[in-house]
Amino acid sequence: MFKLINILLSFLLFFAFEANAQDNFRVFIPEHIPSNGSFEVSIITSNKFPEADRLDIYFLPDFSLNINKLELWTPDIRFQIPAKTEFITEYSENYQKFTIDFSDTTLFADEAYFQLVLSLKPISSNSSSLKFYGEFIGEGKIVGHLANSENKISSNITNQFNLSFNYYEKYLTAESAASLSQNSYLNLPLIYNFDEVLAVEFWLKAKNFNSTFLKIINWETNWVEYYLSINENQMLVINSKDNDLFQIKPFFISPNIWYHFNINLDKRNNELTFHCNEEELARIKINNYLDFDNLVLHFQNDMPTGEFSLEQLRLVNLNDSFTSINRNRNYPDYSDDSSNVIFQMNFSETELRALLNQKSISYERIRFVKSDAPLFPRAPEISFKLMNNFYEIEWNGGSYRDVDHYALERAIGNGDFIEAGKVAAENVEEKIYSMLSEKNEQIEIVYFRVKQVNKDGSVVYSDVVKVGQGVVEDLIVGQNYPNPFNPTTLIEFELFQDSDVEIKVYDLAGKEVALLHSGFLSSGVYQFKFDATGLTSGIYLYQITTPLSSQTKKMIFAK
Repeated sequence: MFKLINILLSFLLFFAFEANAQDNFRVFIPEHIPSNGSFEVSIITSNKFPEADRLDIYFLPDFSLNINKLELWTPDIRFQIPAKTEFITEYSENYQKFTIDFSDTTLFADEAYFQLVLSLKPISSNSSSLKFYGEFIGEGKIVGHLANSENKISSNITNQFNLSFNYYEKYLTAESAASLSQNSYLNLPLIYNFDEVLAVEFWLKAKNFNSTFLKIINWETNWVEYYLSINENQMLVINSKDNDLFQIKPFFISPNIWYHFNINLDKRNNELTFHCNEEELARIKINNYLDFDNLVLHFQNDMPTGEFSLEQLRLVNLNDSFTSINRNRNYPDYSDDSSNVIFQMNFSETELRALLNQKSISYERIRFVKSDAPLFPRAPEISFKLMNNFYEIEWNGGSYRDVDHYALERAIGNGDFIEAGKVAAENVEEKIYSMLSEKNEQIEIVYFRVKQVNKDGSVVYSDVVKVGQGVVEDLIVGQNYPNPFNPTTLIEFELFQDSDVEIKVYDLAGKEVALLHSGFLSSGVYQFKFDATGLTSGIYLYQITTPLSSQTKKMIFAK
């Protein structure tokens, strides 16, 4: 018999608040919100104060955000709560006030949990914010407040909270998505060899709820080992056939918003972990009979109305930490020194037909729609060298195939960035671009960045490098050679001025494994040998530090 691991509101609040007993509500905010698109925010709470007869919640959206409506959800009913505008003298602002009446004991008996679902609409802005606070009222007096200790929503006003929303513009990087309506499906057998961890990652956007969107099937037994669903409260649900679930976290899904899912199949620990938008939702120990090679991912839509969409479905042979998935989730090209993509679908009709012919997948009734997923062109990586009378700015990488040209931009002090040069893109992966910018000793601080102008007209910017008097980095650290290495490699750097220097090697856990030098060095070029004999294979970090700067690079020890 299946054990239903359903995220009921009562269990959700117990889990959410057990870390801090003073907290009495939890809020769920979408991470990836398209500009000019409506979205929902969920606030889950209960009446913790027996003497309270109502809860008054006050919202203050900024000028770029509209509140469409606020609904009260309980397991039995849903209804819209009317808004009133009220001037709050203490804050000198007009707030929108919503009142939840606790007099109906069938809805609010015994501290019953309920959901407040706020529908919001941004207005032509890159970001917006929403202030709110709540007062539990009994016999006309305040008997308690909404309380939450999360730093990300705290404000400098006691008992008031601030929600921040950032919006993204669609790039042509996201071309098409797969839309699954009633009786459509996609099967992906996990027939690919992987070393220790296979990461299954994909983007999903839902329009209908109370339905299963993914089944993980054992093709040998034809058993459904795991279900991934969205329940009637728009919470993610994981159902398991007979495995123990020892960690659960709640997660609210807003309609028409893209969410990134990652399922890790871990041979080392015999575990399966589920993540959404980087947050771990569940960790499951696998029973001995289950072989990862026998699993099939079955995406489906069994609802008569509504649909959900899929974008960028990838299988990654994950030899690095889980953070490499997060670093790459918004880019069509996966960049990592040790992990590699063994399967990827971005859902074009030609691509699916080719995979169908190769018997890599099977599918029915998939419709292709224009994608608005948060997939972006990758920005170039920028660095600089200090010369006698010039700064040499170098950059490479990024979404090099799609670039039309680059522009080097320079800003002085608090001034605006001004174009300092332009170069056409050669669309070659290994190409390193460089430009010179004259050094002016009278200028205290100079900032540089590279503007990458893509063929579709979109623009992305590199990180900003900050140089100038008093803040110039006094060394350049090169990449170790050879890399990967076994068991020795050379670490080279150039020191621009006499200085004390410390050279250390760390593992990925931050533990120091070697001290190569600590003491004074004159300006010049240096090489230090690192011998990894006795260490395990993997990724290590070497860090070179002076009193003025510190630089860290990654190297791979492969036996």
